[in-house]
Amino acid sequence: MEETARTAAEALWFLTDQGNVEAMSLWGGLTLQRAVAASRLNQADVAYEHLSRAREMAARVGEGRNDYNTEFGPANVALHEVAVAVEVGDAGHALRIGTAVDASTLSAERRARLAVDLARAHAQRRQVDEAVARLLEAENVTPEQIRNHRVVRQLVSDLVSMQDPASSELRELAERVGA
Repeated sequence: MEETARTAAEALWFLTDQGNVEAMSLWGGLTLQRAVAASRLNQADVAYEHLSRAREMAARVGEGRNDYNTEFGPANVALHEVAVAVEVGDAGHALRIGTAVDASTLSAERRARLAVDLARAHAQRRQVDEAVARLLEAENVTPEQIRNHRVVRQLVSDLVSMQDPASSELRELAERVGA
């Protein structure tokens, strides 16, 4: 994934340099994917560098655009920063960024993903009730995405093992997601 995103971003650079906003959105979306890929390889510095570059481009693009379904802009960069922080185990940073971002302009799927990532951050801090609240928020936004997601299933399973006895909300959520 990283190599594909890198070569595509490099190919777009000339157009971004010329101020082509659609190319800037694509470049930004690819750079966010590179940040996530780096975080999954536990390369935090590289991931945060990609986020910084994407943030600069998002400032140029501005809010309210959705070129080629990228939803690229400052809010989407913040959403990806939360995902990166969770992936590298920095729950505090994820919670600070995630609670400050206004994701109202993003699609339901992205808002739900933010809630899931915030639930993961709360779980890293063993804050079970807060994690469950975020998962229920995500489920309310996109029930099908939450009920069929492997990460959510694993997260709910982990939360059940952290809380003894599990709350009725958590037990019911576990049943719905098959955890």
